[in-house]
Amino acid sequence: MVRREAAPARALTISALARQFGLSRSTLLHYHRIHLFKPTGRSPGGYRVYGADAIARLARIVELRKAGLPLNTIKRVLDAQTPLAEVLEEQIGSLNRQMAQVRTQQEVVASLLGLAAGKPGARQPGSSLCKESWTAMFRAIGLSDTDMRLWHANFEKSMPNAHAAFLRSLGLGHEEIRRIRDWATA
Repeated sequence: MVRREAAPARALTISALARQFGLSRSTLLHYHRIHLFKPTGRSPGGYRVYGADAIARLARIVELRKAGLPLNTIKRVLDAQTPLAEVLEEQIGSLNRQMAQVRTQQEVVASLLGLAAGKPGARQPGSSLCKESWTAMFRAIGLSDTDMRLWHANFEKSMPNAHAAFLRSLGLGHEEIRRIRDWATA
């Protein structure tokens, strides 16, 4: 239950706090609903107000969100249930894996650009670059259907235009490209 007390000297309303941090009011209300962040008290008019401690907590939440941490993890860290160093080590590992995937995608795209002969979707005569070749190559290196879907999903998320160009370069039709892109984002 939120205490009804006089607003602290440096208290901010929810709208002022949202503006200060570049967040929406609804974001702060969501944080309140999931017990991540709460007002310090209420103004005499019944408005939520946030004091120095709440403002400092929100600053930490914003900082950890910029690091890519999910809200449930941030809550565990701020509630001292999980050490911050442990969470940050896991995040570094995750970021390193994502960067490796993006580098691989970048290499594929660069290779495809060299094969495209100046036209999106064009393949050089005699090229064995086709959907079946890629699928066989992915299977040969041990990727499952789930792994391939994740590869497509990461490609689609990080570089949607390049992903579409890659699929066109395989000689796929518009309907199959749409289906693969939908599958990757489902």
